[in-house]
Amino acid sequence: MLSLKDLSYLAALDEFRHFGKAAVACHVSQPTLSGQLKKLEHQLGVQLLERGSNTVIFTYVGWEIVQRAKTMVLQAREMEELARASIAPLNGRLKLAIIPSLAPYLMAKTGPTINAALPQLKIELYELETQELLRQLKNGDIDVGILVVSQAQAGLRSLSLWQETFWLAVGQNHEWAQKTHVTRADLEGTELMLLKEGHCLADQAQQLCQLKSQSQAFRGASLETLKYMVSAGNGATLVPQLCMDAWTNHGDDKIAYIPITTPKQAREISFLARSGSAYWPCVEALHQVMSSVMPEVSQDTHNVPVLI
Repeated sequence: MLSLKDLSYLAALDEFRHFGKAAVACHVSQPTLSGQLKKLEHQLGVQLLERGSNTVIFTYVGWEIVQRAKTMVLQAREMEELARASIAPLNGRLKLAIIPSLAPYLMAKTGPTINAALPQLKIELYELETQELLRQLKNGDIDVGILVVSQAQAGLRSLSLWQETFWLAVGQNHEWAQKTHVTRADLEGTELMLLKEGHCLADQAQQLCQLKSQSQAFRGASLETLKYMVSAGNGATLVPQLCMDAWTNHGDDKIAYIPITTPKQAREISFLARSGSAYWPCVEALHQVMSSVMPEVSQDTHNVPVLI
């Protein structure tokens, strides 16, 4: 009989393509992981890995077996989830991941309400960029994600939470600081400071403003970095609604926020979970609680196409 633990070692080696990193992820020593994989090869009677290479290379049959191993490991996790959730769906631990441009502002606004409404739900919060969030969600490393979903994802189901509008943030001495609004046409070709590549918000801003590479004045690692650049009078940037609310509530009077009109621009924020996940009752409960404290959305808001 094959061991599920040995199959999980095989799946981890495929994910990390490094014996040391796979061993750390599985909480065992590297010799233990290597020994168990050799035992697995002996049980199956086939060679799973090419030996004598500095890189992890699976044989043809090894690659076929590892795909099935990953499916079996994920299904075993889902069975454990289902058993726990059937006893008390809103009790216990939930691994929730949120994209960086949303996480601190969303949880600051909704966290106290969630804790009051769902006291038995223990949320482990992770901040992950979109592609890493999707990878971990599909692998079963996290339970639920909150992110911008622009298209259906195979094996995953979504629930829309909110449409978050964009604002233009400029320093009080900026030439546009006294404007009552700007249009999308005004922003086309404008030099803006953006987040680094890999952040979905950077892709959304580029699409919104039709920006070219020469129109990007600065690439920041976080929205907070861009905030201080704008406060110092070094340019302009786009900020989502919850971020703007947080900055305003902290009394930063060095920044002017200008609404973007004709049409208003927004991104669709959604929950995402595996299609067979036992955590869907948690998603629905969080959706109800979070929706009760989210700002109202204007009826003339339109989605912009975004990349994920």
